[in-house]
Amino acid sequence: MPRADRVSLSQEGLAIPPVDHLSNRSVTNILLDRAFSGVPAGIPPDRILVGLFVNFARLTDKALREYDAARTELLAYVAPGTSLQTSRYLRAIDHMENCISALHRTVLNARALRENKIGRAGPRLTERQERRLAYSRNAIEHADEKLTGTSKIKNFGRTDPFSLRLANTSTVIGDNVLTYQEIVSAMSKCHNNIEIIRGVPTGEPGPSFPNATLRTNPGTPANSNTTLRASTYLKELSRLTVTHS
Repeated sequence: MPRADRVSLSQEGLAIPPVDHLSNRSVTNILLDRAFSGVPAGIPPDRILVGLFVNFARLTDKALREYDAARTELLAYVAPGTSLQTSRYLRAIDHMENCISALHRTVLNARALRENKIGRAGPRLTERQERRLAYSRNAIEHADEKLTGTSKIKNFGRTDPFSLRLANTSTVIGDNVLTYQEIVSAMSKCHNNIEIIRGVPTGEPGPSFPNATLRTNPGTPANSNTTLRASTYLKELSRLTVTHS
């Protein structure tokens, strides 16, 4: 991956894959399973395991929704011919932070299920994927400690972003890099695991889900007819102001 793609953000370079092939309503299906047929096929009638599985599915859904919302805001932010809308970039950061946090919690639930012999037949994150996800999540959640120097792990350097920065192919905070492709891969594995545990046939390409209906829509700006346009330099300056001192 070119290093520039970890720093720059442009319409031409942005490569953030969609997730419309993954349903973000898995927990609804699980609740329907429980209402009409009892506990899902791969879960014993145990309160702890059922709770872990429901949380696993709910957090997977949450990660997918937040990623989808972040992607939408980011695409709108870099769209050509638009006025300066730093608020879209800020909302994209908020959604991506939520996605990474939810995905990290998802992985912890998946690990607990595997330790109880649930979901072992499904795909799992590699150690490297889990480690990079955890590092990014910890940097996000403990940014205050890293800024004040009270963190037990490496503090942010003078030139490091102190908030999540969204670039062409990656999220970056401090010296931690997590690519969009890695995030989608992790969510795909979690989603497939849910389907396997539920006993749903997998392997065949499914429909595209209408996840777009759940995306954020701040409405049409009041000054949408203005002829003023932000320069590329001003957009970049406003973006870096969010994450850099």
